[in-house]
Amino acid sequence: MSLAWTARNVRRQVEAHPRIVLGTSAAFCLLALVAGGATLGARTVNRWGAFVGQNVHVIAYLADDVDQERALGLAEILGRAPTVARVTVVEPAQALARLGAMALSLASDARPLEGLEPAYFPRSLEISLAPAGDLTRHANDLAKRLRAVPGVAEVDAMTGGLARLAVWVKLGRVIGLAILVALGLVALLALVTVFLRTRGTVAERAAVLAQLGETPAAIRLPSSLWTAMAAFAGGGTGALVLSLAWRPVLAHLEDNLGIVSAHPSPLLASAEIVAGLAFMIAAGLAMGYFATPLPPTSDHA
Repeated sequence: MSLAWTARNVRRQVEAHPRIVLGTSAAFCLLALVAGGATLGARTVNRWGAFVGQNVHVIAYLADDVDQERALGLAEILGRAPTVARVTVVEPAQALARLGAMALSLASDARPLEGLEPAYFPRSLEISLAPAGDLTRHANDLAKRLRAVPGVAEVDAMTGGLARLAVWVKLGRVIGLAILVALGLVALLALVTVFLRTRGTVAERAAVLAQLGETPAAIRLPSSLWTAMAAFAGGGTGALVLSLAWRPVLAHLEDNLGIVSAHPSPLLASAEIVAGLAFMIAAGLAMGYFATPLPPTSDHA
């Protein structure tokens, strides 16, 4: 067995069964898309969680006798809590300005607000929660502690909105997991189908090579090589699709959902792509090796 002989046998098998080669590449491409999509999807969920945490505020309304200096002191103390990302002191004039800006953004008539004065609004603390798996519990715990702090008149923990958000997030994860499982099963079924088709097509050639006295390694090597190349091509195509399409698709989705995050959109790292392609090549080699049946030992005589 020589390198030229091996190359000729690989070329002959590829030319004889192009549909099986394309099917193998497509199956590995789908497998790469499922694995890479699952990784990027998990990172995107964490990224969205960070965005939600930044936009979930527990509002602590302060008593009238709490001046600005004391409010800043409370904000500094609260900012040290591990569940808190940021604390902002909202002055009465700021609260009135925000209300007016919100009315304008909603295309509402702002004239009823003209008679309001900053004194109508209490000084407050706007507390942004750190990203966490259970924002509702963290908001409730923080609100409970704040209600016992002297100078805090009222606390709004936004628990109703957070509970609805938690339900939607859980539903989204279940749907995403179901889609990934379905696609994974399709990829697995495609690989099994290709394996069986490959086994059927190379059986006759393997028997001929055995009659010519070739060793088991020489008989199995051509099939292992072309399936490994097909796996590499399919895995590389999947990685390329994810690299080029993931960020534009995610940006369009986030734009429609109104999600603006300071964190960049996730992408697969170069080391992850290399490791994934190495796995694909190894899986292709193994599939080609085991898909090539060896004739009974008596046939080698």
